[in-house]
Amino acid sequence: MRKILLAVLGVMLSQSILSQPVHARTLEGIEIPEAVSAKDGTELKLQGAAVRSFYHVIDGYIGALYLENKSTDVASILADNGYKRMTFTVLLSKMSARKIGNAFYEAIQINTSPEEQKELEKEIQQFVTMIDGTVTKGEGGSFEYIPGQGARVTVAGEVKGVIPGKKAFNVILKVWIGDTPPTQNFKDGVLGRKTT
Repeated sequence: MRKILLAVLGVMLSQSILSQPVHARTLEGIEIPEAVSAKDGTELKLQGAAVRSFYHVIDGYIGALYLENKSTDVASILADNGYKRMTFTVLLSKMSARKIGNAFYEAIQINTSPEEQKELEKEIQQFVTMIDGTVTKGEGGSFEYIPGQGARVTVAGEVKGVIPGKKAFNVILKVWIGDTPPTQNFKDGVLGRKTT
C-alpha cells in the first residue's frame, strides 16, 4: 500500500512540476519570457537579456537572445544550425526605425570583415531597407534564423521578409555579440554570462 501511495504522489508531483507556467524575467518593467516557440513549434530558450543604454543615462531598448541550443560561446552560437532569435523591445517613447536601421548598418560594418561585407552587400542592404517606420515604447522587432531558409525580419509586429542564408543572419547577430558589441555588459547579458 505504501508503494502505491508513493507512486501516486510521485506522479502527482511530476505532473505539477511539468504543468508549471514558463516564468518570465522582468527588465525595466518589460516581461521577457524564458522560452518562445518558432512557427513550427520548436522551443527556443532565453539565453540572456540586457538593457541597451545610451550615454549611460538613457535606456534605449531591451535585447534578448533565444536559442534552440543554448550556449555562452559566440563561435558555437554562430556555427549552430538550430533556430536563433534576437529580439528588441523599445524603452523610449518613440524611435525612428530608419535611425535604428542606420545604427545597425554602422554596427554591421564594425563587426564584419571587408570580405564579408563585400560578399553579403546585397543581403546587408536588404536588411537595412526592411527596418522602416516608427517603433513606439513597448514595441520592437526580431531577427530570427530559420534553419534552411535565412533571417526573418519582423518590425513592430510586421514581418518584413526573409533574407536568404545563415551567413546573413550571423552578420546581423554580430551587431550584439560580435567583437564590437554595443557594450561588453550588454553582450555578456544577452549571452547569459551575467545576470541582469
